[in-house]
This record gives sequence, C-alpha cells and structure tokens, in this order.
Amino acid sequence: MPLFEKVLYSTDFSPLAEYALDYVKKLKEAGAKEVIVVHVVDDLSIELPDGADLLREKELFKILPEVDQEYVTSIVERLEAIKQELEKRELSAKLYLKYGNIPRQIVKVADKESVKLIVMGAHGKGLLTEIILGSVSTDVIRNANCPVLIVKKMEE
Repeated sequence: MPLFEKVLYSTDFSPLAEYALDYVKKLKEAGAKEVIVVHVVDDLSIELPDGADLLREKELFKILPEVDQEYVTSIVERLEAIKQELEKRELSAKLYLKYGNIPRQIVKVADKESVKLIVMGAHGKGLLTEIILGSVSTDVIRNANCPVLIVKKMEE
C-alpha cells in the first residue's frame, strides 16, 4: 500500500495554498489516489456550532444571512474548481467546508478520513513567530495524528 494514498489538502485559497496544491498533485507519483480538500470558515456574521458542515447541512445554509450565503456559495465554487483540477490529474477528491476553529477542524477531518498526510501552505515567517502567534499550521502540526507537510514558498 502506498505511503500517502489518502491526503488531506487544507486551503484558504491564498497564493501559498495554490502553491501547496502543486505539491499535492505531485504526490500522485508517490501513490496518492484520494485528496480530501478542506476549507474552514471562521468569519460569518452569525455564530454557528463548531464543526458545522456547510456543504452537507443544507438547513444551516438557509439560516445564513444573504451576504454569508453569497460568501459560502463562492467558496463552494472555488472548492469545486480544485476538485475538478485534481480529477484531471486522476486523483479522486472529496470536499469539506467546515465552520469553526480552523486548526481543530482540519485535524478532525484528517482523523475522520484517516488520511496519511496533511498538506498545507504556510507563510514564511520564522518558526519562533509562528509558535508565539500560534498560527494555524503550528496548531495543526501539534495536534495532527499523521505527518504534516508544510509548503513554504521561498522569497524570490
């Protein structure tokens, strides 16, 4: 069984996340077959339960204010575009759009899906800064039950 058959890719749609997606695509050569694509929303105008699933819980979507519905719809479109991109590379993809604490939700989905690797982009601030700030990637590294590949784009 290939080492990284099932991979979780966490995206915030930033240029760094796009850069990390290139690495995910290359993991096909290392035996990756399935990519779990995760985006976590933590900034809606109303509070939802931590871990709410904005893709699968349609009733939740209906109670959102219109501005949030438009925002969530645009995220779903971006996730679908990533899914299509991965499927073109013959990788199967499953999408998650969660609400709540970003690192906690990433780790929860990774555990639920039994992924073998988490891939995410990280901003090139020093490790000390990340530890002090408690950044998303640092929290995921601390709490994940599998390896975490942090893709950092070096300054040109």
